[in-house]
Parts: sequence; C-alpha cells; structure tokens
Amino acid sequence: MEYRPRALGTLAFLIVPACLAQPPELELVTFDAPPYQVVEIIGNGHRSITGETVDTVTCAAQLAGWSANITLAPQKRAIYSLQKNSVNGYFAADPSAELDTIASRSYPVALEKWYFFTQDPTAEPGLRRIGVVDGSNEEAWLLANGYEVYLGVTSPSQLVALLERGRIDTALMDERVMIWLRARNELSTESLNSHFLRYAPLHFYVAETFQKAHPEFLPEFNKALSSCTVKTLTPTSREIKHIETLTARLLAELTKLLDIQQALKTGPQPDTLAEVLNIDSKWQALASKTTPSLAAHILALPASKTLEVWQNSYQGLVTEVMLVNSIGSIAAMSQLTSDFWQGDELKFLEVAGPELAVDPRDRKPFFISPIRYDQSTTRFQITVSSPVFSGGDSTPNGVIVIGLDIEKAMGI
Repeated sequence: MEYRPRALGTLAFLIVPACLAQPPELELVTFDAPPYQVVEIIGNGHRSITGETVDTVTCAAQLAGWSANITLAPQKRAIYSLQKNSVNGYFAADPSAELDTIASRSYPVALEKWYFFTQDPTAEPGLRRIGVVDGSNEEAWLLANGYEVYLGVTSPSQLVALLERGRIDTALMDERVMIWLRARNELSTESLNSHFLRYAPLHFYVAETFQKAHPEFLPEFNKALSSCTVKTLTPTSREIKHIETLTARLLAELTKLLDIQQALKTGPQPDTLAEVLNIDSKWQALASKTTPSLAAHILALPASKTLEVWQNSYQGLVTEVMLVNSIGSIAAMSQLTSDFWQGDELKFLEVAGPELAVDPRDRKPFFISPIRYDQSTTRFQITVSSPVFSGGDSTPNGVIVIGLDIEKAMGI
C-alpha cells in the first residue's frame, strides 16, 4: 500500500499549481478623465487608477476570464499604442472611424450625458462661443459635426472658470463631470443653466493583434457588460423627472385614442399561468424566425393597429408599446415582442406585482427601467410602465408599457 502516499503526493503536486494559477492579464491603456478614470495617490507615492469606467472594464474582463493591468497616457499616445499593438486595448473612447480601422470596438462601457452649460438662460448654446477641454471626446464630436470651437483648455475646472468669468458663453461637458466639480467645490456659481445635447457612448477598443489571437474575448466581454453597467446605466433623478413628465403626457394622449379596458377584454384570455407559460415557450422559439400565429392574431387586433399608428407618429421617439393584462400576458402590441409573458419582468412586477396588493400605497405610478443599449439600432432605450385600473378598483387589471429612445426623449 506504499503507492498511496506517493500517488497522493503526485496528485497534490499537480493540483496546487492549478489552484494558484492566475487568469491571463490584459495590458490596457486609458487617460485621466474623472469621474470615469481617476488617478489616486496611495502609499509610497504609488498611483492607483479607479473610477466608474475602470470598474466596468475590470468587471467585464474578469467575467470573460482575464485580469487587467491599466496604465495612463495622453489620448494621442494611447491611440498610437493601440495602433502599434503595444497594448491589448484602449478605453474609453467615443466611436471613431479612425479607431474602427485599427481595432475592434466593444459595446458601450460607459454612457456620458453631454450638456451645454451657460450662465445666461436665454443663450442659444450651439450658436455662441463654445469652450471644451482640448483633446476631449466633446471637442472631436463638435468638430466632426460642424460646430466651431471658440476656446480649448486643459481641464474641466478651467473650462468652468472661463464660463463664470464670461470668457466663453457655453461650456460643453458631461453631466457627471459637472457633478464631480461641484462636489469638489470647484464652482463659484450656485447653478448653471443646462441644455441637453446628446448621449455619448464610450467604448473599449481591442487591439488587432490581440483580437486575432483571442477571437473569443470580445464576445465574452460584451456578454458580461450587462452585469457590469447596472450602476452607470441607471437613470439619474433629472432623467427620471423628465421621463415621468413626458410619459404622463404621452399616456394622456394615448388613452384618448384607445379604449384600454376594451382592448384588455378583446385580447387573448388565457385561463391559467400554466397555459400562459406553454404559449410563451412556443412564442419565444418562433419569434426570432417568424411571427407566431397568436402574435399575428394580436397584431391584427384594432387596439394593436392603434398602438402601431400612434408609435409611428412619433418618428423614433416611441420604440414600442404593449398592453399587458393582469396575468402578465400580451393583450395588444404595436410590434412583435420577443415573448408573450411579461409577468416575470420588472416592468410588470414593479407596478402590478401580486405582492403590491397587500398595501396599494407601495404601488408606483411609473416604473422606469435602466437604460439599455440596443446593438442592432445603436440606440439607448428605456421602458416606462404604468398600471391601468378598471373603474374605482384599487388593484390594476393591466399594465401599459411604452419604450422610448431616451436620447430623443431628453431632447424634448
């Protein structure tokens, strides 16, 4: 029996290195851009790179099976390093035709929200003296879209100082950068007027040589992003207030065009949840290839036709509309949905979930989803859901869901 200790020893020799094995390391480069990429000095003068985008990229890389070693460089030098394949990747950059020719672009790793900031509430920000940070994504976008940049500076704090002194009429910057400056007491003005311009998705670019050697990395990284961007894609209080006001107006208009209670009655009426789930499994299996027969029936209903016409009248602002009954299944829809049963999703549960019946005061008038990036349309979308009631009932007998292009919505 002497072979046992020897065999176990051999097995331990093999197992220990495997347990200690570290994931392969990505060599990445980025630039200093608080609060997305921030340099912090820690003990013994060492620098640590933190921030929202750093956290997102590190998180997605880890879920894809890699660790990340991140260094800082000016943007032009970082792009040169990417071009020469001396790094594996570069972030966080606005979509660029130049970069697209030398590297592969990920789904967005961050979402900037650009505003023109002015002191004069009557100023037309896009037509006045515009200031930006030199070399910034904002500057590149303005120049590419025909704007004239009046003045460039080296930092956001300098930009705001020039605005406060009247040296420029408008400062273009990300909303969270302005919040960061305010938190650091770098604003002398109590409040500035803000004018929404656009959402700016920032991407992670993977170097050509690395992409060829590891073609599986980018799909895995993209897949992991949805788990790593929940915080950064959650609507802000400003966005929520604006969307709630807009949705109230849209719903008031829609309810004049559509008898919602009648639409709920004429839609499919499954008897049990088991029946709903059976329909849903078949629906999901077919919806990516063809229109299921029940879906075709629902799309032909007068209520669905009304929703379709109403959606189209908004020319891209409204991206989908659906009416869901009390069990959570589709009663009417403006276009084919990926599934029949919505009862397990937050857009239903947050406004009409069964647990809310215990105390109706817990019920929300609206539920606004996190911002979602649609790769097929390259648009950012949200869904807003609201309970509907019959007569004086305190329990909803349905939910209406409106999808919105949030960039268009915030521009209204």
